[in-house]
Amino acid sequence: MRTCKTLKLFGSGAVLLLWAVAAGNSGQVGLAQAQPPGMALIPAGSFQMGDSFSEGNSDQRPVHTVFVSAFYMDKYEVTKSFWDEVANWAAANGYDIGPADGLTDRSDGFGKVEDHPVTYVSWYEAVKWANARSEKEGLTPVYYTDASQATVYRMGSVNVAIEGVKWNANGYRLPTEAEWEKAARGGLEGKRYPWGDEELVCEAGARNGGRFDDNYRCDDIGTAPVGTYSPNGYGLYDMAGNVWEWVWDWFDSSYYAKSPGPDPRGPASGSYRGERGGSWYSYDAYFCRVAFRFYGVSPDGGGFDLGFRLMRTAP
Repeated sequence: MRTCKTLKLFGSGAVLLLWAVAAGNSGQVGLAQAQPPGMALIPAGSFQMGDSFSEGNSDQRPVHTVFVSAFYMDKYEVTKSFWDEVANWAAANGYDIGPADGLTDRSDGFGKVEDHPVTYVSWYEAVKWANARSEKEGLTPVYYTDASQATVYRMGSVNVAIEGVKWNANGYRLPTEAEWEKAARGGLEGKRYPWGDEELVCEAGARNGGRFDDNYRCDDIGTAPVGTYSPNGYGLYDMAGNVWEWVWDWFDSSYYAKSPGPDPRGPASGSYRGERGGSWYSYDAYFCRVAFRFYGVSPDGGGFDLGFRLMRTAP
């Protein structure tokens, strides 16, 4: 006989399903973690990564097969209000980040209110915020100052090495380029956008809608509230448009020619970290394609159209 009990672990917010399987005089007890709130499960599997239409830059080719392990992805880009919540905790617990490091309501007029994605966050700040979010929720931080993984990354500008990442920890981290693209494709293969090949339009709520400028015809001046447009097949919002999203990888224009097949983590070093997804400032839908790769902001910089979302490794 099989029974199932749900246990609430207060403090971490985790929900565990306890399965007791009894057969004769023996029994087995296993733990399976429920899907974290506000996140979507991206199932393990292989996909074709890159520009199958050969309409983008050479850094988007060759198309190659990548296997990505299962993970959870934030359904929404990190909002200003969520940034503030975690950053306030971080500032009081040994981190050198605070609410003022992430902006939306700015003098340039592009930012809006607290349900819009946070912007002007550097790569370093996004990574430290990820660790703070993990610690705040009682999870194991992912990023450390060096390969010994003895000191949690909380302060300064550290170019965290691949060896300084606890890849199997249950805490939050930025997605790799491969994880981001698999998630953005929403289960589809060989398509331009998260919903398919239909051209990106401006209409809120449209299946193929997104926040982008479209050669100034859309009059999209600034970000939109997260979730304004329809989600993709995995239930993720704003994977095309709204704001560019930081990813883990150093950008390397020739990386696809040498990328490993299973769970690629990018080059060991570089000058710029990658960005994905396009933004409200993208003047053509071309930049919002799932295969499009971008760079240009140094890890210690930010921008009015650059934000992020996080993921967690699935058990």
